[in-house]
Amino acid sequence: MNNTDQLLIGFKFKGLRLANDLTPSEVAAELDISKTYLSLIENGKKVPSQKVINKAALLFNISVESFQTSSSAIDDLTKLADEASLADVITAFELILSKKSK
Repeated sequence: MNNTDQLLIGFKFKGLRLANDLTPSEVAAELDISKTYLSLIENGKKVPSQKVINKAALLFNISVESFQTSSSAIDDLTKLADEASLADVITAFELILSKKSK
């Protein structure tokens, strides 16, 4: 697993935790890991074991495959980031999120 994949899995964990309004303590307890280990995962410094990924999939009610990000999606986002200003990217994501929450 390369560093980008490791970061993406960590960001996925953090995004799911935040989207589900859970604290690091709550998630760590549900996954039977320490808060420190969860922090290392969320910051892309550690790769979660398959057991932890399986538990997270159950906790967040998603498929295990959801933790895999396609390289084409990353390529598309990289292209967007290269072509747009940070303000435009943030605006686009905020709009998308606001539509999803309705």
